[in-house]
Amino acid sequence: MNDIASIYRQRVEQCADEARSLSQLDQLVSRARIVLFLATIGIFFAAWAGGGGSPFYAVGVVGIVGFVAVVGYHEHLERRLHRLRTKRKINQRGLARLARDWQNLPVVAVDLSKEHAAIANDLDLFGNASLFQLLNRADTVAGQTLLRDWLVTPAEPDQVAQRQHAVQELAPLLDLREEFNLQGSLLADCKTGPAEFIAWAESEPWLRRRPWLLWAARLLPLLGVAVMVAAVLRLVTPEVAGWSGIAIVVINGVISVLFTGQAHDIFNAVSTRNGQISRYVAMFELMYQIPESTSRLSAIKQEVTMQDRSALKHLHELSWIIAFARISHDAILWIVYVLLQLFMLWDFHVLARLETWQMTYGKFTRRWFDALGEFEAIASLASLAHDNPDWCFPVVSADCDRVVGQRVGHPLLKDEERVANDIEVGPAGHFLLVTGSNMAGKSTLLRSIGVNAVLAEAGAPVCAANWKMPPLAVATSMRISDSLQDHVSFFMAELRRLKEVVDQATAAQGGERRLLFLLDEILQGTNSTERHIAVVEVLSHLLEREAFGAVSTHDLELAISPAISNSCTTVHFRETLHGSGAAETMTFDYKVHPGIAPTTNALKLLELVGLRARTQRQ
Repeated sequence: MNDIASIYRQRVEQCADEARSLSQLDQLVSRARIVLFLATIGIFFAAWAGGGGSPFYAVGVVGIVGFVAVVGYHEHLERRLHRLRTKRKINQRGLARLARDWQNLPVVAVDLSKEHAAIANDLDLFGNASLFQLLNRADTVAGQTLLRDWLVTPAEPDQVAQRQHAVQELAPLLDLREEFNLQGSLLADCKTGPAEFIAWAESEPWLRRRPWLLWAARLLPLLGVAVMVAAVLRLVTPEVAGWSGIAIVVINGVISVLFTGQAHDIFNAVSTRNGQISRYVAMFELMYQIPESTSRLSAIKQEVTMQDRSALKHLHELSWIIAFARISHDAILWIVYVLLQLFMLWDFHVLARLETWQMTYGKFTRRWFDALGEFEAIASLASLAHDNPDWCFPVVSADCDRVVGQRVGHPLLKDEERVANDIEVGPAGHFLLVTGSNMAGKSTLLRSIGVNAVLAEAGAPVCAANWKMPPLAVATSMRISDSLQDHVSFFMAELRRLKEVVDQATAAQGGERRLLFLLDEILQGTNSTERHIAVVEVLSHLLEREAFGAVSTHDLELAISPAISNSCTTVHFRETLHGSGAAETMTFDYKVHPGIAPTTNALKLLELVGLRARTQRQ
């Protein structure tokens, strides 16, 4: 891991050094820009005030040309600086991911259906300090949505294998992934992403539904040219030509006032002023660098590079059309645009060409951006594999009848905090009973199993030295809360959640995908006698439905309950006391040991925080 961190640090330092040098040049050019502007103004003023001849004005014109060139170069430097700073931030986030420094990683809000909300909350799949925050390198909405779906919807074993192959191929290609992430980051201010563009591409052309407007845009400029030719040939009088020209300009102006707003709305939907399409072109261009292979990566590449629907070729063509559409936003060309609009109805000619592109290639756009999103999702998993070379790619196969993992850890913990354990959960109708003291690591073990199972089903590497499992659906009951608004007590909320888990087990029974249940200290909202009976009943329902899983509990009697004792394997966590009296402390090794926990620590913890039990004081 230190080697991976050194790679990111080296890249951060390189970007910082280059940015410092470029900033110095940028400041010099900025000052030169101001000096050249003032000097040019001064030359023109001196020529006007002193009655200078054309040489002075010629020098002024040269100054204007030079000023425009310096402005262009300055903007080029600003773009390079922005790129370097963004690249530096990407590598800083790489370091933050290695250190699990959640405060320096972006939190992306995702929409979740109600059916996925419980497991997402229990396993920290989304939000701050979550699996999605650790994984996500996608910048497009399509990429983020697909990555979200991979975490909540288990893939088929062949899909898992395809993704693993693609991830393994992409993991070493750090430069390609970084550049892709960079181009996506530069699109961060495009809040709508490509959704608005795709909606336009798949919609009915606006101008084609108004053929009279299209013909007016074609005939009125021709009529104006015809009047000018007629005037030159003296076929009409200058007065007639003049009034005819004025009439055509007025008609063009009225049409412009009435309809250019709609045309510009379409232009903005296709490309905002920040060059959104050109950024996507750069991202598609990078996809041409995907290596040829038999993996899913090649299929993604083919989706955007096939000659008849090449995203790069046709989006390049579109970017040229948009360049003509955007001259109205250019301060230098604005006067030219006004003249073109008044005499030629410029916007409608550009719109007609744009809609020709739309009708020809619009049907491919959704597939282009879906492929782009899939590449981003795979790149996110590939970054996880690159950053954690000691993690393994799991075996997900119907030939497995249980979850078996060696040196399994929690992916969201720091390396120095993570304690690895060997685990075995299953087969069907069997469960792992985890006992132990408070704070010893029972809940973390359950979440380690659950989060790694989610990663395995997504096609990602898992935090383990070895991991095998059958196709699974994961169901959890861990973090339950009551609801005053819905008049639901804690106990009733937990019962409802457990009923959902049992229903999932019923639906999975006899199917190819088995249910893995993870239940953490369930049914705490009632007395110990009834809790024991209820927990046995819930587990019996799950085991009868051929589910398997892990359950943490303080109820040591569960292990000897006649109804389930033959269906469980018991393990426990331990604590160790150090010192005595006021200096007494408690530590945990967070290691799994076979059998039932031999000790409890609730009263000892009460004493350690200064709330010694009164029965002990007497």
